Amino acid sequence: MRNRKIRFILLIALLTLTACSPQPRTDVNPVQETAEQSMSSSPEKKELGRPGEFYAFSNNQAEYPSDMVLGHYCWSENGTPCSAESNDPRDLMFEKQSGRMSPGERIQFTMAINPAWTWLSENDLNTIQGARIDITQIFEGVETRYENVGSSMDSPEEPGLYFYLATVTWDLEVKGQANYAFAFSVQ
Repeated sequence: MRNRKIRFILLIALLTLTACSPQPRTDVNPVQETAEQSMSSSPEKKELGRPGEFYAFSNNQAEYPSDMVLGHYCWSENGTPCSAESNDPRDLMFEKQSGRMSPGERIQFTMAINPAWTWLSENDLNTIQGARIDITQIFEGVETRYENVGSSMDSPEEPGLYFYLATVTWDLEVKGQANYAFAFSVQ
């Protein structure tokens, strides 16, 4: 008898939770929703795709890489440069893995571009050669900017957790810009 009461109470609780759970909207016309999504998307992003994967690493600490997070990016085919909105790397790296490196160690940058993604790969530009890389470093709330660092830079001497935002700018036939966040713990 007691088992029946417990089962009955559990059944009522389950039915109540199911009835109160969020249900999908049925009042939206799927055709209209698809049209609104396509109108809100930028045609440049559809045609040119997303930028390739960016990597920051050290030869000595390859076993402790940092996660990379792609932030905002933009493309322009009409010859005018575009500017991607800046991201805060601390927000982008929330719950992501930071890498580790030694003080003064060389941080190297490279990029992998999937052939299906961009104009860059169609024109055999599969590295960051020819791209401008500006780095914003944040340590203990202080931002330091490094302009046009090339394909590498040195890590700081002072130990601590450093957040970085790499802004990669392509100034070729197609103009583009992308922001990538990463972090390193200097130990």
